[in-house]
Amino acid sequence: MFGFIFATAAQDTPLTAEKRAANLTDQMITELRLNNFQSKEVRAINLDKVAKMMAIEKKYAGNQAKIDELCKMVCNERDFQLEKVLSTVQYSNYYEVRTDYNKSDRTFVAQATALQAGKDITANQTVSAEGATASIN
Repeated sequence: MFGFIFATAAQDTPLTAEKRAANLTDQMITELRLNNFQSKEVRAINLDKVAKMMAIEKKYAGNQAKIDELCKMVCNERDFQLEKVLSTVQYSNYYEVRTDYNKSDRTFVAQATALQAGKDITANQTVSAEGATASIN
């Protein structure tokens, strides 16, 4: 489950923990209908946990089992902290769909990585009108 997120995040990309946490938090704010206090707290929790997960991936690059194990622990920490910030109804809603939040995060990381790879390639690229040929200067 975590493998795709962390394998992608280990590559040299401009994707920062701040951007990744902000994306996740913004989604949670909307879907869980967080108030201002909760939004601030959830943003801090997500930033801390995303930073920890990215550090784990960097440290244990190549050892996916260890990455998955440690990142699962980080996610459990996040669940525990969120339980203190969210209302009972909000936490129940979060807990029911937390795998969806993980999938959304993986998608965000993959798209950001693909965009960066595309920018690197297209910086000096020209493509013919038919799109059949491409030359990189």
